[in-house]
Amino acid sequence: MSHASSEFAALLEDSLSSLQPLFIDSISEFDLITLLKKTPYCLFDDAALNDPLMLFQTHFVLFHCLYQLRKKWRSEGVGELDIGLTRISLKMYEEHQGKPECTLQQQDSLADYYLDWSNLSATGADDVEALLDSFWQKMEGADLSPDLCEKSKKEACERLEIENINTHDLKSLKSQYRKLQHQYHPDKGGSNEHSQALLQAYTQLRKYLIRHRF
Repeated sequence: MSHASSEFAALLEDSLSSLQPLFIDSISEFDLITLLKKTPYCLFDDAALNDPLMLFQTHFVLFHCLYQLRKKWRSEGVGELDIGLTRISLKMYEEHQGKPECTLQQQDSLADYYLDWSNLSATGADDVEALLDSFWQKMEGADLSPDLCEKSKKEACERLEIENINTHDLKSLKSQYRKLQHQYHPDKGGSNEHSQALLQAYTQLRKYLIRHRF
């Protein structure tokens, strides 16, 4: 996996992790993608999803991250994430239940498929790198979203406790975001609203850096 794809997948997985309450109630793939197109996530775009190949790639990357999240929540003893096209739901483990010993073979087969990045490249053009670079560029919003106004940029910097975004690169921005998420995440006694605001600020500033510095 390239650095760009790894960064995007990590951001998408962070966003999905913040949606745990929705998974408990269950949500469809369509509704999930629709949600991820909106603030504070802004990860997908209508124009990009009009192309059938791009739509498949979006589906694949989303399911890749969902299966990664399923592994994480299993290992942490959180619950079992049931991943389907029409329904994605999370069943929380009972305190006495512990981690599952095994899963259905069908689920494992699907996990193997979506966790293997070569299956994504095999469903596109011959030039794999060009295909993936195009996907990540569009999904990062390089040419899909309006530039940040000075007021919004200032507010995002204040939210992430950054004085000047131009002194940061993607790595340091990510480090600052993760530090604050760890500090203010609901699991650490923070609020969902604060966690969502941090995610929105991070997404805005990340796209700003990509557009103007990379």
